[in-house]
Amino acid sequence: MSDPLEVHAALAGLRYPESVALHPDGGRVACVIDGVAHVAGLDGTLTPLPGGEHALTRWLPDGRLLLASGSHTLRVLDAGLRPLWQAEVAGEIEDLVPDADGTVLVRHADPGSERDGSHLGLRVHDPSDPFVRTPGGRLRRLSWLRIGDDRPREIVLPGLTAWDADWRDGRALAVTSSDETPAGYYRPRLDLADARTGEVRTLHHTPWQLSRPRLAPGGRAAVVVEGLSIVSGRVMHADLETGDVRPIPDLDDVTDLGWLDERTLWFTGWSGTGVHGGVIEDGRVTSRWTAWGTLGGRGGQPSLSVAGRLAAATWETAERPPEIAVASLEGGDWRQITALNTDLAPLAVHQEEITWSGHDGLPVSGLLLRAGPARRGPLVVIAHGGPTWLWSSAFAPAESNQLALPLAHAGATVLLPNPRGSSGRGQAYARAVIGMVGDADLTDLLRGVDHLVATGVADPEQLSIMGLSYGGYLSAWAVTRTGRFRAAAVLSGVSDWLSFATASNLAGGFDPLYHAGADPATPEGRESLAARSPVYHAAGVTTATLIVHGDQDRTTPLGQAEQLYRAWSAAGVRTELVVYPREGHELVEPAHRADAARRVISWLGVT
Repeated sequence: MSDPLEVHAALAGLRYPESVALHPDGGRVACVIDGVAHVAGLDGTLTPLPGGEHALTRWLPDGRLLLASGSHTLRVLDAGLRPLWQAEVAGEIEDLVPDADGTVLVRHADPGSERDGSHLGLRVHDPSDPFVRTPGGRLRRLSWLRIGDDRPREIVLPGLTAWDADWRDGRALAVTSSDETPAGYYRPRLDLADARTGEVRTLHHTPWQLSRPRLAPGGRAAVVVEGLSIVSGRVMHADLETGDVRPIPDLDDVTDLGWLDERTLWFTGWSGTGVHGGVIEDGRVTSRWTAWGTLGGRGGQPSLSVAGRLAAATWETAERPPEIAVASLEGGDWRQITALNTDLAPLAVHQEEITWSGHDGLPVSGLLLRAGPARRGPLVVIAHGGPTWLWSSAFAPAESNQLALPLAHAGATVLLPNPRGSSGRGQAYARAVIGMVGDADLTDLLRGVDHLVATGVADPEQLSIMGLSYGGYLSAWAVTRTGRFRAAAVLSGVSDWLSFATASNLAGGFDPLYHAGADPATPEGRESLAARSPVYHAAGVTTATLIVHGDQDRTTPLGQAEQLYRAWSAAGVRTELVVYPREGHELVEPAHRADAARRVISWLGVT
């Protein structure tokens, strides 16, 4: 057994490579580590680049390096990594897409525009005093520049905000919505915009969510991922000449993809508690690999940078901390090339995938973390956010303040369940929670606890539960349904779906989807939302509950925590509310993360 707070403090020193970009010749990799761009050789040598704070790295097709520096500056370094050119755009750069013709598409967010919970649920910085907001006034825009020219040219998408985009031969393929808030992301469409003519053509409408639009070489086809929420889903292929849009068969839970040529695609995504990837030719999957581990990427989803048939990404397993790694597209044979976190490897704990049966016999799986394979300690269940998200095999699972690994070191048995609604099991499994939030998924979670008690892994007198975001909701909801948990911790959770439906920056997008259209403007809708809201079911709660929240969170606003605290207090439940200033949907300040870790571990009574 190790001191969990010492383990948590050690994990704060983990160096995570972001924005991994493989050079066109496959010989080196660019990335961002702790806000500084680096270039790594395949032998592991690592060279930091000067120039202050960096956010994104991209190689141009000719081997020059493109950087996003600070919030609104683009820079290009020559082949010798010397400064060559820079330009600025208005607002905050969110993505850069270079093309072979020497142009770059920039997706940039207006000051004051809303970020979703995957990006801390905060507004993009805006110094305005007073802050003024009008519908359609703070968008995510697309602009393009020719390298060497510092004049951005906006691609006008009338009344639309752009959530994701690709760029090829003067055309942008964009996921857009008419609602500029993150709620709009839940009602998207796929548009093709021609920068030369100004024409905007809608290719695809869907009730689901879209990400990773990709234009094929030659301009005759496009693909996009269609799924739930963050997004892991099926690949939709659009014929740009006929307008026909249809899914590529026998393929699901894709999170990233790209064209190798006009007939061939690579892909990657989730597979159970691991990842998969491979190659698609002429609409057929011709090679597929799976691996037990986690590929890092944008928004926490698996993504790759590809050159030829070689891929680069951030890769971690239960035994190995995250590092830059390379693999063949067909083999998925990940080989770590850096050694940023070697000193943390001894903190690894025993991790295994376990499976149990849901109420209807459907197999449900999750991860079990223990200091040793025979260790029997207090059981802590950590519910993941989403709900369409998952726990994947990782060295130190990051969600919920990265507490899974420290809790295991403290002697706890940690269950990370993937109930109905989770990614990694296909669209039918993910959609099984729609209209049944807090029902189908909570039942799956509780049956996982039953399984561990029945097999002697868990003591029924030493059970606790915690989670962040939707996992926070599920934790608060669980203790209204059962008294079996002795303690609970609710981090950035939802307590009242009625107030969420007007206060969250996801309101009107997330909630109609997951609550199957329940409308708070109708008596029936209000009744349905209240029926699944913890604050209206406080009377029977006996579980001591710690509530942790950031005061700037706009995805699950602070009022959610305050409502839960008042409801629990009025019902005589032992509770405590801890609010961290300057924080959004997840804690980022080191002192706050450390303080929250101490409070949660103590509250759960593991030490």
